[in-house]
Amino acid sequence: MQAKMNTQAQVKTKKQLKSKIIEGVSAPEQILRDMWQLRLDFLTLSISKEEDWLKFSAICKRKNTLLITFYDQDENLQGYYTFAFCPAEHENRKALLVHAKYYYVHPAFRGHPKITSSSFKLIPGIIWRFGFRQIYVVAFSFPTSYVSLSRTFGGAMAIQDESTPEWEKVVLGNYASSQTGNDWDKKQKLIMNQNIPIGEDRPASDSVKDLNLQYQSMNPNWMNGVSMPIMMKFDFATIKSVIKTNLRRKKRQ
Repeated sequence: MQAKMNTQAQVKTKKQLKSKIIEGVSAPEQILRDMWQLRLDFLTLSISKEEDWLKFSAICKRKNTLLITFYDQDENLQGYYTFAFCPAEHENRKALLVHAKYYYVHPAFRGHPKITSSSFKLIPGIIWRFGFRQIYVVAFSFPTSYVSLSRTFGGAMAIQDESTPEWEKVVLGNYASSQTGNDWDKKQKLIMNQNIPIGEDRPASDSVKDLNLQYQSMNPNWMNGVSMPIMMKFDFATIKSVIKTNLRRKKRQ
């Protein structure tokens, strides 16, 4: 009985996380190095390490970029994601695109409620900095991230999906093109020459199979390093969906 209690305590301790929010432009190099090193555990690089580091650090240090990092009780980095904020306007309609460029978490901490809830504390600062605009979360996705974000936000919009409104298609396409340069395929509306996350070839569970098939119908060549831009509307319905996801994950802790 005592051994069982000790094991339960160890698991609970292991799951403790604290978040630190850092402005990208002022991020210390050591933190960026730690983030980059963690990232290498989940990727097979298509370019040299030196090139990847320069690209990674430059993106993280861009203006209007936040680094949301997660540390365990021993101050070890266990995961992070980055948000880049980009005001957009099309046909006299304004919005704020929040680009979730990087997202990496050690397997033992995936699904931790702290990771989901950490984004809520950013909302007051976003409103103060950019005013009241419709917010969209943007990501350049592979199957796993598409499935995860679709489930978290209650759905994801892609340019290839006929049900996506035209305004969102134009804004998403313009943003993806501006961020990816020569890697943007104007005809297919997809992003070429991307690093493929390790584990993307694992078979999907029954609960996510439909979403996985949906993704592959829109981006069948993803295994060649082709990612697909998607966007999720951040509104009250989304917040409700995120809270439900957070509660579900919390029950599993």
